[in-house]
Amino acid sequence: MSYQEKMEIIADILDMEVDELNDTMELEKIETWDSLAVLSVISVMDAKFGKLPHAREILNCKKVSDLLDIMQ
Repeated sequence: MSYQEKMEIIADILDMEVDELNDTMELEKIETWDSLAVLSVISVMDAKFGKLPHAREILNCKKVSDLLDIMQ
């Protein structure tokens, strides 16, 4: 999966436009980064990557780049 496709997934989860998002953004400063977003990341990881990360792994992500890193 390309970088752009991953950014589109993250933008969709965060209810943002992909052009509003960059990989250096801090998740805690994004208004829509909440428990529902964490669950959405887990769901997408399972559906698209066949991985089922623990919520703690997602909550340890500090920046958008951290989310990109676990989407491998």
